[in-house]
Amino acid sequence: MSNFILGLFALSLMAAFTSQSLVDFADTLIVITAVYLSYKNRELKAYFTGFTPAALWPVWLGVVAVGLIVNLGFSDVQTWLNIVEFKWILSLLSIIYLVKKTNFNNKSNNKRNNLFFSSLAGLFLVMNFASIFLYLAIGEARAGGIFNAVMAFSHNIASVFSLFAVLAIVNWSYFNRFQKIIIILLTSSSALLTLLTYTRGVWISSVVGIIVCLFVWNFKRAILFLIGVGLIALVLIFGNQGINNRILSKTAVEKSSNQSRLALWRANWRMIQDYPILGVGHGQNKNHLQKYYDEMGYPPDTLISHAHNQYLQVWAGTGTSGFICYLVFLFSVFKITWQGYKEATEENRGFVLGLMAALLCFVVGALTEANFNISKNRFLFLLLAGVAIGYSQVKEQKTLPQ
Repeated sequence: MSNFILGLFALSLMAAFTSQSLVDFADTLIVITAVYLSYKNRELKAYFTGFTPAALWPVWLGVVAVGLIVNLGFSDVQTWLNIVEFKWILSLLSIIYLVKKTNFNNKSNNKRNNLFFSSLAGLFLVMNFASIFLYLAIGEARAGGIFNAVMAFSHNIASVFSLFAVLAIVNWSYFNRFQKIIIILLTSSSALLTLLTYTRGVWISSVVGIIVCLFVWNFKRAILFLIGVGLIALVLIFGNQGINNRILSKTAVEKSSNQSRLALWRANWRMIQDYPILGVGHGQNKNHLQKYYDEMGYPPDTLISHAHNQYLQVWAGTGTSGFICYLVFLFSVFKITWQGYKEATEENRGFVLGLMAALLCFVVGALTEANFNISKNRFLFLLLAGVAIGYSQVKEQKTLPQ
């Protein structure tokens, strides 16, 4: 069964960078497998309480439901169907449970784990090189992965780049020659793709995630990395016209993008002020934008979209009550991962710290994109968070049958 679970994780990672249909398929398999195993082993309670605080979920769903009732009543069936989106809670609990079942921390499983991670590295290298080839062959302005979905791809590849970079730096002395070659290829190809997305938010978020985690690990190494990043950034800004234009917003397209994002932020902030407790209703932000645009004097063709900021998106949609739930969720993920880092062996600390860097990259990137609302981004975040939580808690679950 452990091999099947590992196969599911490999499928899930591949899905996050390819097809939405494959994401749905992998997600469904993960939930069905976890529920079946927990029922079979009489561990349903352990399954549903696998993430602390477990009481968060009913409170959060209650807040969302009350907000929709207050704002929309019961007549809009389609809006209520949007609550199905919260099935991601089961996805996270399932990933955590399955990670515990694989017991990565058990040294007797080292041979199996090495084979799994080697296969995963090879799969990821193939996807990275395929994405680079497609970018060069098609001649798109921005790299968008195999299926050319720029925003979803940019936030996913930046998170994975953060993971690989921290793992490479922290665990370098533990790798053999072959592993060093592989981790260099993984990190450099992911870094290149992150750069080629021309998405400023993920450029910043990946660097922040890496630097914060390196400071946690080794202050001097972090300073050296920071200096190196600064020098590379200067070379790219002054040596590449595309990056120069993107960072300094020299083109009309980039200036328009900045203005649209500012309008969205201002409108969503006004929603928060007008609906402070329960918000305008989960997922209803964009339906209120035109009203606020008119009040603030924006032209009729101003962009109607999500908030391009996950925190404003949640806050305006579900009010301060829902926003607090979201922050508690994120805080709990990082708290458990941090505890796992402190308890990890020296050899495993790079892996846990790499996961933390990837998660940090995601939450910082959420300042300029509603990435948790994008299915592929949310799925990868849940996968990384579930692995981090399950790995960190495995010592507390030694009685789980294998």
